[in-house]
Amino acid sequence: MSNDGNWYYHGCKLTFSHFSWLICDIADFRRRSEDSVSEEYRNSMIYTGFDLEPYETVFFSYFMAGAMLVLILAVDLIIFRLVSFESSTIEITIILSLLIPIIILVYLSEYIKIYARWTKVCSLGDMPEILSYMVMSMKIVPNMEVAIRFAAEHSDRPLAKDLRKMLWNLHVREYKGIDDAMIKFADIWGRNSEYFKRSLHLIKSSTSEPDEAQRIITLNRALDIILESTKRLMGTFASKLKNPTYILYSIFILIPLALVALMPAVTVVGIRFGIGTLVALYNIILPLLTFGYAEYILLQRPATFVPQSIPDSHPELKNIRRKRSLALVTSFFIGIFIASSGYFWILLGNPGNIIAIATLEGIIPPGLLLIVGLVFAVSFYLNTIYTPYKKIRDEIREMETEFSDALFVLGRRISEGRATEEAFMHAASTMEGSKIATAFESIAINLISVRADILTAIFDEEIGAFRNIYSERIRTTMMLFVESAHKSHEAAGVAIIKLADHLKELQDVEMDIKQSLYDMTSTMRSTAAIFAPLIAGVTMALSEVIAKILQNISSSVSRLPEDLIPASTHISTSDLEQSIPSDLFMLSIGVYLILVTLILTRFAGTIEYGGDKARLMYDLGHALPLSAFVFTVSTVASRIIFRGLV
Repeated sequence: MSNDGNWYYHGCKLTFSHFSWLICDIADFRRRSEDSVSEEYRNSMIYTGFDLEPYETVFFSYFMAGAMLVLILAVDLIIFRLVSFESSTIEITIILSLLIPIIILVYLSEYIKIYARWTKVCSLGDMPEILSYMVMSMKIVPNMEVAIRFAAEHSDRPLAKDLRKMLWNLHVREYKGIDDAMIKFADIWGRNSEYFKRSLHLIKSSTSEPDEAQRIITLNRALDIILESTKRLMGTFASKLKNPTYILYSIFILIPLALVALMPAVTVVGIRFGIGTLVALYNIILPLLTFGYAEYILLQRPATFVPQSIPDSHPELKNIRRKRSLALVTSFFIGIFIASSGYFWILLGNPGNIIAIATLEGIIPPGLLLIVGLVFAVSFYLNTIYTPYKKIRDEIREMETEFSDALFVLGRRISEGRATEEAFMHAASTMEGSKIATAFESIAINLISVRADILTAIFDEEIGAFRNIYSERIRTTMMLFVESAHKSHEAAGVAIIKLADHLKELQDVEMDIKQSLYDMTSTMRSTAAIFAPLIAGVTMALSEVIAKILQNISSSVSRLPEDLIPASTHISTSDLEQSIPSDLFMLSIGVYLILVTLILTRFAGTIEYGGDKARLMYDLGHALPLSAFVFTVSTVASRIIFRGLV
């Protein structure tokens, strides 16, 4: 596996090469580092392919933890000298200042094992795709080495990279032959999936079948095993996901939001805290705990069908960098305008008493507009930049759905003895109105008008009909079609129909997996966009109600003669005053709501479609404004309703 682009690899190399002078005895440090790492750690380092030594990883973890400790202490010193905080805030800050470097130390020390585990999880998603390529190739050319090379060359997945490495080792005589290489490769990957190992052995055994029909049955059985195991893995994960999801929803989201309403009342019992404590709890500690628990759940997920990456060179992403800069500037000014509009309205005298300048007064708190401004600035940028990616992804998915049907029509026409260009034109007319029909028609035109061969007509970088189709599955299948086109029409037609059947099976498995996970993903999305902001808005209004009641009690108590106040009550007006301004309180809870929306949207998205950054950003661009809208309506409506009750 390549080390290029991995921050951990470059961080280890950079820190040791520039800061190793901090070590008094490098030889002794290397020896102790070698002794400190476990066998699992060494195996993980070999598995990930990182060209690192244990002393480099150990030094990097210690160096970054120490650097973070120094940085945090320096920031704490500056802040404490400029601003005074209550004792509880200082205590929490000290604890966090010591805890964060420890967390960084543990995370960096275990990163190799975490990364290896995540890579294995992702590789489980590669297995159906890679095996389907091998099976399809074996049905056309019954040669094991050819099938492995085809699967390795037409995929960028981690599993395909290991196949390329196996082929290289085979060529340098590390293995006795392809059978020996396959056995050892199956044993290594069999530790992650016994089903994958069984499928590989079946594919290998198909080469020994004397009967063609039995060979096809064996290959189909190999593919069925890995597809069924993938469905079973995701079904098991979905069933085990319920309890962790309920814990994530109740303990980390529902309870903290419910406690918001009680915060103004705790001052009565002598518990007082300022904005620093609130920020530390709701904007640092709770989001980190929620994110950590969500990541722990996601590490249990067996990845399936990793989404296709979209390069910035795609024709529909032309000038995307310039659009990013323009969207960033525009979103900044949109955010500033919305966020500051409440305070500008107050400067104008607050006509219509629209902006709330006192507890339960007005309609819209100015702090709420700060949250709305931040959310709409971020969502405008995300929607502007990532909507084209989403559009391309949808087009690819639609084309892949159409492709299997078009391939079946093409195979039937070729098996009838029709010319290749006529078969493509017939398939295009049959699938008229679909995107794949346009590509098939272009292939026919290239074959007839340009007199190009089939490979040039499809894949040529200038005239090829598939030059702008970025579906790995479609391009790989068409490459198999090119291989089969050299056979007789009947054999090629049968091969193409079999390819169509394989694609249909893969699509059916993907659909079944999405349906099995739909309950959990829909619940998380609804929580992030509707339920959490709805609860937050109501509890924010309730907190204002409690604060208003305490203000009324404080005002009444201050007007009573001292001799009429029972000594046993110990009621003091200072105990009833709120220590956090309402604007800052609203802002802190609003930021917490944004962070919860981010975490839950990412959680649901990773479960549903894996680590697709473009899709995640697109989902956030839609979830954040919906969450902000629900929060705004819930807060404003609740304030108006509760105002009449006080």
